[in-house]
Amino acid sequence: MSLVKKALAKAAAQKGAEQADSKPAAHSAPQSAPTSAPAAAVITDDGPSRYEFFKAAMESDLNQLKTFDDIADKASYKSEALERNEYLPYIKEYQLSGQHFPNVVLQWVFIWLVDLKRWDAVLELLPMMVEQKQPLPTVFNTKHWPTFLIDQLYDEGSYHLSKGADSVKQSGIAGVFHRLIAQVKTQDWSGIELIGGKLYVMAAKLENSLFNFGYALGFALEAQRINEQAGVKGLAKEIAKKLDIKIDI
Repeated sequence: MSLVKKALAKAAAQKGAEQADSKPAAHSAPQSAPTSAPAAAVITDDGPSRYEFFKAAMESDLNQLKTFDDIADKASYKSEALERNEYLPYIKEYQLSGQHFPNVVLQWVFIWLVDLKRWDAVLELLPMMVEQKQPLPTVFNTKHWPTFLIDQLYDEGSYHLSKGADSVKQSGIAGVFHRLIAQVKTQDWSGIELIGGKLYVMAAKLENSLFNFGYALGFALEAQRINEQAGVKGLAKEIAKKLDIKIDI
């Protein structure tokens, strides 16, 4: 049983015992039936919230991760912890409840999903991270979730590019960039032009490696528009020449 399950089970048992102790003693004499049904009693949960249990489990896991030096071991632990402590069902519960508060469990689960390259789950959660302005843990230099994610994806794209077009194609990483761009297309990149440029630069390079020149040119031009120092002028001109298109860049 997970740490969270044990804690929740213990809390439920304690609450049940307290409710049993608070019941009035039975009377020997029969009582007359009430003329109308009493209003349902409202039971408030004055014990630790579910969030506190998950937060405690996360803090324990984070401390345990500090004992690992190998990245692969850390990844394995994170993957197992996500299942063992049922963090993902809790995050879904939080998401559907409409709650909104600085949620340490949510923050670290998102980071772990990025580390584990579970891009579908990452892109599903990203809008909520941005809308709720969830703070990044203080160990990170940025306070901007798209910036954090783009940095990680840029490295992932670079890795597959270094392995060749087959690696880019089989990984599906170009599709991840398309989906992220669709989510942040209304992003104001003022003040973070560098990271916005990086997003579109890598998207352009990935599409170019797949011979999707139309997408590649569009992304290269957008990178240049966001950041004049993006360094894709040569790539854009090369692609435009292949497409027999004149561009002013």
